[in-house]
Amino acid sequence: MSGDGRLSVVADVDTGIDDALALVWLAARHRAGDIDLHVTTSAGNTTAALAARNSAEVLRVCGVSDVPVVTGAAAPRVLPLTTTPETHGPEGLGYWRPSATGAVPAAAVQTAQTAQARPADAVAEWVRARPDHLLVAGPATNLAYAVDHAPDLLRQARVTLMCGAFTYPGNTTPTAEWNAWVDPHALSFALENWPDGAELPVICPLNVTEQVILTPERLDAWTDGMAGPDGTASELAGMLQDALRFYFEFHESVGVGHVAQIHDLAAAMVMLGAVDASFRTGTVAVESESALLRGTTVADWVDDTASGPYWGRPATARVLTGIDPGEVFARFADTVVPPGPSPR
Repeated sequence: MSGDGRLSVVADVDTGIDDALALVWLAARHRAGDIDLHVTTSAGNTTAALAARNSAEVLRVCGVSDVPVVTGAAAPRVLPLTTTPETHGPEGLGYWRPSATGAVPAAAVQTAQTAQARPADAVAEWVRARPDHLLVAGPATNLAYAVDHAPDLLRQARVTLMCGAFTYPGNTTPTAEWNAWVDPHALSFALENWPDGAELPVICPLNVTEQVILTPERLDAWTDGMAGPDGTASELAGMLQDALRFYFEFHESVGVGHVAQIHDLAAAMVMLGAVDASFRTGTVAVESESALLRGTTVADWVDDTASGPYWGRPATARVLTGIDPGEVFARFADTVVPPGPSPR
């Protein structure tokens, strides 16, 4: 907890359009004085450096440029980096580009000076932040480094990850979710070596987050509510429209429809208990060696015993099994969209 009594929150992101929605909501909580936000990045949706630039841009548009952004791991632990320009746009924020007058100052982003993976930079920021909550909304590369080098940090923080899919189709391969697929070695290492005495991490899997579906109509209602008294759209509204227009088009191109699945916002709300949620405890394993099943997550559910019935191993995670998508969007609107005029 920060010195002023606010909850200290670290968001480790690979920003990314749905990461941006999570940051918009967390920035509003930071601006309201509810949390003390810190942001670090890893490589996944885009490069770690672009993710840091994008994160700082989102925070600037949200009016919280005081939030530190630190670039972390530039590559997975073992595998070469794969990014997703087809999903999030060539630079990660869809059609949105920083304006010439609103460009993110270089000093706002602390970036590793080499092209090598530097999870140590991110974890050093975690240690400085002393988080009550840690959200890992990208690959687990920085988290695995923390398990190895800063286990006491994890004994003091509640960790929430957006990753995985359990007996459910993946969004990257038939069985694997993107964050788990990008760096399966990191996720596997973190779960298998979770520090003794640390609270079990929470995993928010694709099974649940794919149900959090944003429509253009709901987005329009949000951004219309952000207009000034003269009807002029805010910069935040413009960013959301430009980023999500790309995301809608991507989802339509892969057969989901002209909508967008907002995974990371859901995970951020689960992290802070902003929405009702149900969980199931299990021993989670991640496939890292098979090319065919890379990133596949499997759970041996632990119900009334200390270990799972098949593997006989202790639980390693609490897995999200249900939330109300409508509640996610209602909480976002309550926090981010200014209240309308009182009825006369």
